[in-house]
Amino acid sequence: MSGEEKVLNRPAGAPVWLVTFADLMALLFALFVLILSFSDVDSDSFKRNAGPMAEAFNQPKPDFTLSPDSPQQPAANFSQPRGFLLDEPVGQPLTDVRQDVEREKLVNVIRVSLSEEIANKLIELDIRDGFIILRFPGETLFAPASADLTREAAPALMKVAKVLSQTAGNIFVSGHTDNQPISTARYRSNWDLSSARAVTVVHRLLDDQAIKSSRVSAVGLADTQPLSDNATPEGRAVNRRVEIKVEIPTGN
Repeated sequence: MSGEEKVLNRPAGAPVWLVTFADLMALLFALFVLILSFSDVDSDSFKRNAGPMAEAFNQPKPDFTLSPDSPQQPAANFSQPRGFLLDEPVGQPLTDVRQDVEREKLVNVIRVSLSEEIANKLIELDIRDGFIILRFPGETLFAPASADLTREAAPALMKVAKVLSQTAGNIFVSGHTDNQPISTARYRSNWDLSSARAVTVVHRLLDDQAIKSSRVSAVGLADTQPLSDNATPEGRAVNRRVEIKVEIPTGN
């Protein structure tokens, strides 16, 4: 067969190697598209979750500061052991995320440590307005018209003091009464009685000196903040109480 015949019998179309080359180019194009899509990082989401994620793995918490080379962009500095974002984005502060983590940790510690008292309704656990509230119904701590602790109250307050000594937030103790007026030789009014009960609880919390006195304050509120209707005996019983409000630390 002559050379001219070989040329005439060659198959029509692109060379075989070009198909493989086209496949390679398509794969590279897909790779670059994926890389481009991954490069768009939600920095706000990263900053909100970086602290809790680092804590979950027992790692130092990130400190987000402004990079000196790029003042417009925040850079994460993981060298600070206790840092956290100072310039918080408007609308969803990072301290809220941190506070949620601290709250859950503290609530879990309280539930475990005071599980018996909570189950026996000696203590009620509540979370409100950035505080963890330990609420003692009045009859569990004091006899009627008295600010002297009952026998059952002392061990419970000892356990509460031990738990609170492991926290860092401020502690606010408030005494509350119903709206039934009282006037005795010892207590001129419900203001006197509620204040005396709050102070008694504070003294008991500070007995073992595990809690700094600078963290604790006491106030008597009489019947100014009822939880229930004072028109019924049941409602008045609910309103007679002592509350220990524990500030949830932000970890800063």
